[in-house]
Amino acid sequence: MRRAGGGGGRRRGPGGQAAVELALLLPLLMLMALFLAQMALTARDQIMVVHSAREAARAVAVSNDAARARPAALAAARLDPARLRVRVEEFPGAGNVSVRLDYRSAVRFAPLAVLLDDLTLSGEAVMRAER
Repeated sequence: MRRAGGGGGRRRGPGGQAAVELALLLPLLMLMALFLAQMALTARDQIMVVHSAREAARAVAVSNDAARARPAALAAARLDPARLRVRVEEFPGAGNVSVRLDYRSAVRFAPLAVLLDDLTLSGEAVMRAER
């Protein structure tokens, strides 16, 4: 005897639909997770650039030698030397030195490299020269 209203076949539930929706959304969720990780790494690079600029300005202010800016900046943080540009300005009348760093922060995840370009981060520090 058959039950009323049933076809005797398999019951259809929302489980299969949820699996299909998850399979469709998973690439988008992974891309969003990679984007958030890239943002965090870029923020870390910005902090390192500002710290390196401060250390480079201190090295120039203490030694009165502009050539010490780049080694001091590289020693302060793990920055790629090929992506770093250092500019030093001295203001003799005011007795200040200014160091500006420009750093190209790389996109670290291949799927995002198609969508994003490298960002140029900058940091500047001014210190009174110790003469």
